[in-house]
Amino acid sequence: MRWLSAGETIEVAGENITIGLIYVGEDKNRRNGPSEPSLINPKLKVARGIVDISERLTPYWPSYDSISPEARRAYLQWLSSGRKAPHANIGYVFLFFYGLERRVFVDAKTDQAAAADIPIIIAEVERLLSIYGKNNSFNNYASRFVDFLRQDQILARRYQKAPPAPLPYGYEMPVELRIGLGQLAADKQPMPADWALAWVLSDHSIGKRTPVTRCKEAFAQLFCMRYEERYGAGMVLPQNKTRLRLQYNTASAGLPPQELDGLSGIPDVTATSAARKKLQQLVDECTVQLEPYSRYLGRNPGTPDALEGLLQLPVNLWPPAARTALAELKQRIGDGMVVMSFGELAGRLQSAGSLSRDKVLTLARALESLHIGIEPDVLTGSRTPKAEDNVALFATQAEDGDLRSSPAYSAASVTLDLACAVAAADGDTSPQEIMLLSQHIDSWCHLSGAHRKRLKAHLRLQLNQPPTLQSLKKKLEPLAEPAKRVVAAFLAHLAQVDGEVSPAEVKLLERVYKTLQLDPQSLYSDLHVAASGSAVGSSQTTPSIPGATPSKPVGEFALDKERIAQLQRETEQVSALLAQVFVDDKTAEPDDVVVEETVEDTSSVCGLDADHSAFLRVLVSRTEWSRDELGAVASDMELMLDGALEQINDMAFEHFDMPVTEGEDPFEVNPDIMDKLPL
Repeated sequence: MRWLSAGETIEVAGENITIGLIYVGEDKNRRNGPSEPSLINPKLKVARGIVDISERLTPYWPSYDSISPEARRAYLQWLSSGRKAPHANIGYVFLFFYGLERRVFVDAKTDQAAAADIPIIIAEVERLLSIYGKNNSFNNYASRFVDFLRQDQILARRYQKAPPAPLPYGYEMPVELRIGLGQLAADKQPMPADWALAWVLSDHSIGKRTPVTRCKEAFAQLFCMRYEERYGAGMVLPQNKTRLRLQYNTASAGLPPQELDGLSGIPDVTATSAARKKLQQLVDECTVQLEPYSRYLGRNPGTPDALEGLLQLPVNLWPPAARTALAELKQRIGDGMVVMSFGELAGRLQSAGSLSRDKVLTLARALESLHIGIEPDVLTGSRTPKAEDNVALFATQAEDGDLRSSPAYSAASVTLDLACAVAAADGDTSPQEIMLLSQHIDSWCHLSGAHRKRLKAHLRLQLNQPPTLQSLKKKLEPLAEPAKRVVAAFLAHLAQVDGEVSPAEVKLLERVYKTLQLDPQSLYSDLHVAASGSAVGSSQTTPSIPGATPSKPVGEFALDKERIAQLQRETEQVSALLAQVFVDDKTAEPDDVVVEETVEDTSSVCGLDADHSAFLRVLVSRTEWSRDELGAVASDMELMLDGALEQINDMAFEHFDMPVTEGEDPFEVNPDIMDKLPL
């Protein structure tokens, strides 16, 4: 009996096996015990001709010396073809795997050459997992085998380094992770966020729905953020009764279970329920927050960075390119204001198409989180801008977002709309009119600073595209006549502020008076009153009114502080009147239809609840338990031992017609059920 190293060649029954890693020969010790099941004895009969290697010709625990000649031929065919045929029956893969186990757990303990083969064997098993990992039984044994072999020495304070990644195969947590978590508990050190995340991703007893796997990076970032917000440096894990005992149950029937040394005194924190439930709660909270983005990715897997998808995430979870675009926009705005089309804004943030109202609202909130205000204010019911519509972006303060529209603000906004309509009636809004309107906004002390900023942005848009009188008519109708008189007088005051009242301005004012159901002739007296109170010396002019003779030639225009104060008082009076009757029209627009995803609870095993499923996964990690040891596990998980075992065995009989455990003390795990449990 000899071992063929990697690359060593041999021919058996006409099959040329070129890549080694097998035992060949006769077992001289067979009389003293069972033969090595993987040993290829060239003297045994092998069937002639080609055999279908996908056909099952082996029992559950195959042995080369006891399988049929046809099965031997199929096994040798699989070996000679490079051990890579994906359709091969899994029994041949296990038969080969038994020999790898023997090389590691028997030969390597006394033979340095065998010990040197371990890295090669690990690489070979990982290759086999990539081909045959879909078989649950092989997946379980092979992944645990590799993980077990990687723990050649137990590092003190393993938690001071980055946690290991979740195992790509199998249901068990990485050995290294369980060691590090146990050391954290033993040293009474807080569990860092990255270790908590590694626990969550590796523990099949923690339920994880679709967003966790579909939005991996976003989930990892969000989970760590929420964990640190809630637990600071981290939660301190309990030093529970269950001691960490890591055992590899060999696939080969000819080898005993293998124990990992050096774990004395380390608690097995994964056998507790308190910490797991806290982590489960965080996972559920993060999952709910990521569900909209997950649904978007499900419908649009090719555009994960499009604005439509990113708007489903908090801004701090956006990818670097999108955050850079936001930072550049914020830098461009500075402490001032930028006007651009809504289409340009969406394009800068990589929008893949038109945005629904729901998405526009989310974009406004995202900008607000970065202290960027947007006008029109869709968050208070303004119409959703189209791609060609202009929007004004302006700098805000952290507290500004809490100050949404108020009656006083809405009244001031309507006043401003009326003023813009009158000021632009002559076809051009003069710099003096713009300056006066801006100064009026600054002087409206009854409004907050945040409201005044937004009104300036509103003014900027209205000057670019002044509102029509017809669009404001509905908002003016509820006013009582005295209030209408005050509004009309204020607008007449505003119209002559640039020193000249054009025929177009007079025509619009006549329409305003008519709309307000006021005598149009009172317009002229209001204009004369406004003009008479405007003289500030030789530089001031009297506005020209059609049909009236100017008292002075037109000269340079200057603002009168007393007149500004008078207009401020009038403006506040108008705003107060409008605030009593103003009702903002909010356009009802449909939001996106939310399609809920049906997601299976991955933490449950055959209908067991989360606690009993977690207990079952710990239970089958060993082949045998003493009553005291298993009682400690049940106690740590806040379960009654006998009741938990009864529920688990009832489930097993219902689904598989066999129990999970047998005996009372010790409890023995039934090996026949291991391949059936969907762990």
